[in-house]
Amino acid sequence: MKAWICAVAISLGCAAPAFAQKTDLPDRPAKQTTPFDTSAIKEGNTLLRPPASTCTATYVVSVEGKAKDISVDCPHPDIAPYIVKTIETGVWEPEIFDGYFFDTDPIRQQFSYGIGPAAADPRGEKSPVQQDGLQERDINRAIGQINKDGTCAVKFTVGADGKPKDVQPNCDPAEYNPLIIEAVNKMSFTPGQKGGAPTDWPGISMPINLTKPKG
Repeated sequence: MKAWICAVAISLGCAAPAFAQKTDLPDRPAKQTTPFDTSAIKEGNTLLRPPASTCTATYVVSVEGKAKDISVDCPHPDIAPYIVKTIETGVWEPEIFDGYFFDTDPIRQQFSYGIGPAAADPRGEKSPVQQDGLQERDINRAIGQINKDGTCAVKFTVGADGKPKDVQPNCDPAEYNPLIIEAVNKMSFTPGQKGGAPTDWPGISMPINLTKPKG
């Protein structure tokens, strides 16, 4: 879907596209010309030694051909900065529509990380693994209701049943708090384990960027 379509979908929380100078080149979607350098992920694997899993990243390819508005959702939040560094190494030919360069719609992509199979550590502990993440429709609905840019530094516990609980959204502006709690509560995880049994796993953190429609 072309970025410009968002202009007619403001009620769905789509951002109006950014665009640059006019060009004579034909219409095209963004095309990645320099692949991601995964050195940062390898560095994170070496330093943190997390069990194997995947992060879900969302980003926009700008008219300059670089990723921006990057957000990363990982079962092990400490690995997220290394995924961001990886995405920042990519280079694209920007999207063109109707003779203009455009920012793309948000792109969702998964990145693998970790050492070996996901398994319990020597202490008999195994951290939660995300199964169902935040739903884009819930985030868009929140943005549409509040109609302000915002950020949240969410902290929560993954319960022994695999569901979030004790959600602390810490949003700015605070009007987002109840909506983000509702969205986070819809997530699901394979629960963490201690001694081979499911257990509550506190201390999960997740940043959320909330950008209202432009234009």
